[in-house]
Amino acid sequence: MESAPAPPPAPRPAPPLSVVIPALNAGRTVAAAIRSAPAGAEVIVVDGGSADDTLKAAADAGNRPGASPRLLVTPPGRALQLNRGAAAASGETLLFLHADCVLPGDAGEEVHRVLRAPGVVGGFFPQRPAGGGRLLELLAAGANRRAEWLSLPYGDQAMFVRREAFLRVGGFPRVPIMEDPGLARRLRRLGRLRPAASPVTIGTGHWRRLGVAPTGILDLTTLLAWLLGAPPSRIAPIYRRLHRGRTRTAPSP
Repeated sequence: MESAPAPPPAPRPAPPLSVVIPALNAGRTVAAAIRSAPAGAEVIVVDGGSADDTLKAAADAGNRPGASPRLLVTPPGRALQLNRGAAAASGETLLFLHADCVLPGDAGEEVHRVLRAPGVVGGFFPQRPAGGGRLLELLAAGANRRAEWLSLPYGDQAMFVRREAFLRVGGFPRVPIMEDPGLARRLRRLGRLRPAASPVTIGTGHWRRLGVAPTGILDLTTLLAWLLGAPPSRIAPIYRRLHRGRTRTAPSP
């Protein structure tokens, strides 16, 4: 008597949270970003053509418990990398984390708490610099107030959003700069953005290359120009030039 064929394995449930990490020449920081992802989250690292050991560092981080990143490669450009990672993600919620940032230990719980509130489609984490002195702390505090009052967080504040809402607004705008507040502006058509209680720790390389005060002034001027209607295609080359051609995951504050 023949035995019945074994039933096919049940499909694995989609993770509730996907963490998308755009990276470019982030070999020194990407592993810490990966390891900060909440347990059980899907982690996708989208490399923009790094010339250093970013991909190796990301792969090695995946050999540690709780971290199993999926590695993708695209042309450089943060909006492109973010949208590519989101398209490959399977989680119900998408969280976008810069490669030099580290999530708090309760990030998963905070995402769930924020999104549980009525009328909320997404959120972000307040930023806390990893050292850098009093001036940088004051600028970070100002950035947190700006993100909360205007609902315009930047990418280093680890934005998160329900996947359905992200798809409805068309994802990140395909622009060379200001893609993060651009997404926030789109999402505000659907609902509110709210801050988490715990901070994301941000790298200070962005501030140190040009100097803390000049970088703060440049970022504020860039935001004001964008709010007044200056096209990102005009803002980006000026921003790059003033930052002395330095390399980032994309030329966006």
